[in-house]
Amino acid sequence: MRKKIVIIGGGQAGGRLSQLLAKEADSLETTLIFDEPYPPYERPPLSKSVIIGGSTLEKHLIWRPESAAWTAISIKAGVQALSINRDKKEVSLADGEAVAYDKCVIATGSSVRPLTVPGGDLRDVLKLRTYDDALAVASRLGDIRKLLIIGGGFIGLEVASAMRGLGIDTRVVEASDRLLSRIVPRQIAGKLLERHRAAGVTFNFMTMVERFIHDRNKALKAAVLSNGETVECDLALVGVGVYPNVALGEDAGLEIDVGICTDQGLVTSDKDILACGDVASFWHPIFDRRIRVEAWQNAEDHAAIAAASLCGLAVPNPSVPFFWSDQYELSLQLMGMPHLGVLVQEVKMVDGSVILVHSNGWGVVVGATGYGIAESIGREMRRIRGVISRSGSTDFGSVAVG
Repeated sequence: MRKKIVIIGGGQAGGRLSQLLAKEADSLETTLIFDEPYPPYERPPLSKSVIIGGSTLEKHLIWRPESAAWTAISIKAGVQALSINRDKKEVSLADGEAVAYDKCVIATGSSVRPLTVPGGDLRDVLKLRTYDDALAVASRLGDIRKLLIIGGGFIGLEVASAMRGLGIDTRVVEASDRLLSRIVPRQIAGKLLERHRAAGVTFNFMTMVERFIHDRNKALKAAVLSNGETVECDLALVGVGVYPNVALGEDAGLEIDVGICTDQGLVTSDKDILACGDVASFWHPIFDRRIRVEAWQNAEDHAAIAAASLCGLAVPNPSVPFFWSDQYELSLQLMGMPHLGVLVQEVKMVDGSVILVHSNGWGVVVGATGYGIAESIGREMRRIRGVISRSGSTDFGSVAVG
């Protein structure tokens, strides 16, 4: 009898995992449940080619509907998973169906934090997390004059870069005193700010939106800021961070700490339930702690780890976390967990690119942040990944070049 696998979530982790498990159709009966009407797709293009280039969903599918993955697994699209009954080993769906499992995987990702201010529910106040969100933004680009972005995080800055390329007046409002304050060193955040200002983006730091002003037709006209300023805008994009969708795991009584807690093999406090992707707070042996990572590469890695766990194979070690963001002609890349250490080396390159290397109190390299030409910093970041992977090496002197 085939083992029943139920995957909840059709994002990068869940979509890729379903593709991997489709190859094991002789021994596994896999069901993929997700609440969007589309097949699983890549999210990074949403803030780039989809909103400004009209790139279609078909170009960014994780697997195509006519592929073997589609026919080898059971697909339940456009339906929400409401609860997990651990005693009955069933997942209850919004359409009334209950899906039995031997092993269940929670890959529910994360959601945009809402902006709970007067006017925050106006039709011109948007977010960017799904393909439909991207279509909503793209549909407005031909008739807007002034865009207000709330939040100086990665999504907001990528959209700001894209909008300035279209000549749209763009302002970013950020609650902290600088960009990307939780994850990027101040020195590189400053360089990023300079590039955005050179492109014409206006910034308000230590500032929040208090309310939105609309006309009698509920069309957005302006935003009132906490510094007393009223700024005109006819479209607003909320990018004040995300939170992991842990509700299914929490309601099922699983251990929660920032995300759904797992071991190195992504198994939760219930041996028959796994969690992967943005929602998982997983044990990472290199950093000797649980971490939660919101990144495309992490979702890809988790799909491979979860597949190994479900198939009873040797579980691969988690890779060093990696994230990138392309803005204008430059790239921002993060390797490891730089915020766990202190700056120990600055690598300056002949083309103006820079990499900051961080180590912990024992001299162990834990992360690096690079900004500049993608090819230049990419080569050096790959070297640093090897150093971090050796976990315990203090030999980062050879990282510096040119």
